[in-house]
Amino acid sequence: MDPEKVQVKREKHPPRKKVSQQSDLPLDPGKSTQLVPSTSSSPPSLPISPLPLQIISRNCSTISQTAFNWESIQPKRFLLFDKTLDQTNYYELSCLMREDCRMIWKIVEGLLPSVTYNLRYLDKEAMLRNFLPKWSVLTAAIDMELNIRRYSKFEGLEDIQRMLVEFYQYSMPYEYRMTPEAILKTFGPLLAYYGEHVILPIHAKNFDKAEYMALTLLILFDGAYTNISVECSEMCRNIRNLVFRELKGYQIDKNYEETQFIDTVDTLSIVEKGERKFHEELLVCEMHHVHLHDDYRMLMNELNG
Repeated sequence: MDPEKVQVKREKHPPRKKVSQQSDLPLDPGKSTQLVPSTSSSPPSLPISPLPLQIISRNCSTISQTAFNWESIQPKRFLLFDKTLDQTNYYELSCLMREDCRMIWKIVEGLLPSVTYNLRYLDKEAMLRNFLPKWSVLTAAIDMELNIRRYSKFEGLEDIQRMLVEFYQYSMPYEYRMTPEAILKTFGPLLAYYGEHVILPIHAKNFDKAEYMALTLLILFDGAYTNISVECSEMCRNIRNLVFRELKGYQIDKNYEETQFIDTVDTLSIVEKGERKFHEELLVCEMHHVHLHDDYRMLMNELNG
């Protein structure tokens, strides 16, 4: 082949120039193979880094918005729980707790309408029943400082004991009312357990509102119960995974210690201790003719069934 013809052909079709990623100047075609080596010739000691298997979401909109909406309902909650125990009874308090749970549910409906809209009524009611015992102990830790101010009128042990006696006596039919001594002996250890092993340890963790609301969503969307459908359980699992990711991202953004996430999630086991003690309390109340809300009775039936 005539070399001159080959040269003419190359002038008509010059090679495409490659642009360096680090400079706007064109590379020398004669040196391009040295500066941009083929991937097939890459040494095995320099593999391409794989994408991370789990990417932490920094979008914390669900727990942040829940915390914002939670703050907005505090005036209503303050009025809801304005009475001290000596001014109410077990049945009335259980009705208030049920209403408190439904306020949380309304917040969730506003945040996750596509999730809650298609939820079966029976699943929703079962979720709220399952949520009630855990929420009762978690909210006691959340509202602890407020409750300290609310109960500041009770100055000594005798005042507190009198309050508890009146609370339980007015929760029982007159013919079944227990003596003050029997009430303190029966219900005193239960209340002491809540304070020592559940409420105080959670409050001591000093969580902020967003972390408390993350815990609230995690205990609300607990799919481990047998009284909900398989579809509902799967939905709960997906929501919990979302909350876990958001909680992790939120704490990273706040520059919290790495152990904070583990410490927050570990709180769920403390709440479960309170839930078990709550079930025990319901059984004791039933034995001593304490007037219970129907949801509480259904909880006991599901627990025993």
